Amino acid sequence: MKNLKTSISVLAMSGLIFTSCMDENKSKDMKDMDEENKVEMNSEKEDMLKENTSNSDTEQMMAYNKVTSVDGEIVERSINNDVKALQISGWDGFNKLSIEMKKLEDADLNTMQTALPNFESTIASLSTTRPEWMMTEEISEDIEDLQKEYKALMSSDNTNEKKYKRDLEEVNEAYDDLVEEINETFDTYVKINRKANEKLNKNVDNAREKYNKEINKLNEVADDKK
Repeated sequence: MKNLKTSISVLAMSGLIFTSCMDENKSKDMKDMDEENKVEMNSEKEDMLKENTSNSDTEQMMAYNKVTSVDGEIVERSINNDVKALQISGWDGFNKLSIEMKKLEDADLNTMQTALPNFESTIASLSTTRPEWMMTEEISEDIEDLQKEYKALMSSDNTNEKKYKRDLEEVNEAYDDLVEEINETFDTYVKINRKANEKLNKNVDNAREKYNKEINKLNEVADDKK
């Protein structure tokens, strides 16, 4: 009988221990699930934040790529849909060169050697087709540098492959410098015109307010006559 009671006590204790272990495991599982859910929720929030930020940046960039000057001229920086090449409104020479350079980005040396001689007239037209608002000293220097490096690349005695590759690299660097300067000039032009437009609109608002005041005075005079 004593042994039976002892056995029952042992079983009861075992049951309590087993139940306690199950509760601990269940609690641990719940905590793990909570942690996983938190991680997933945080990840989703981060993805949504990145997406919203990306959309916001894109909208700001698109808004920043177009401006109307105070004299009504629309100036725009865009991307060619076919090859994703930079385009500047009113600059045919650069736009053509930008597209052709983009096409050669992943080309092999033989393809480049075949295509590059056809760039001569396009590179020569960079100066003659340039819009007035792009006529800065820095851009002029970059155009001259690109034309010089291109001339060296196209030299009839440039038959050594190693030298050709080196000259080709110089052309690419000169072109990259030109693109960088074009973007900086465009950004500056946009900022200046936006400030000018803001001042113009402010002056127009002030003038309109003064005009309305004078009209009100006339109305008061007219009222006195009644």
